Amino acid sequence: MNVPRSGLILILSLTIGLVAACQDRRADKAYLKSDYEKSAKELEPLANMGEPRAQYNLALLYDQGLGVPQSDALALRWYSRAAEQGEQRAQYNLGLMYMNGQGTAPDLVLAYYWISLSLAQGNQRAPEAREYLAEKMTQEQIAQAQGLVNRRLSEGQQSQPRVHHAAP
Repeated sequence: MNVPRSGLILILSLTIGLVAACQDRRADKAYLKSDYEKSAKELEPLANMGEPRAQYNLALLYDQGLGVPQSDALALRWYSRAAEQGEQRAQYNLGLMYMNGQGTAPDLVLAYYWISLSLAQGNQRAPEAREYLAEKMTQEQIAQAQGLVNRRLSEGQQSQPRVHHAAP
């Protein structure tokens, strides 16, 4: 059988997508059964493949120490990867990590930035968090953060500020 190269690529892509969907469902089932260790094992390959929902869920497990050793550094890493792809829950949680200095040095500008991006996508908890942050920031810091937000939104959430994360 002689399959054209484009057909072979399509078949391979569909197969990978189906495998990822199955892993995602298994991770969800494990999580709902409070089998967090199994959930983490199912999520990790998906997260490494760049799936933002899996990255967010894995970050949550590391953040709370569910099924994996609690690690602020790994939570920060996975929230960052998901947030950079536009996952609004990850953007919110990443903003909280920067606000609280969890896994990284506190940075109110980056906290405001990530929470504002989450707000732009409709996160219901973001307005209160951003208001709290604004009370702690100077006008210059707010202007700097808002400039980052405006640039990101004008580019369709494709650009990110330069962020240096703590090593895990």
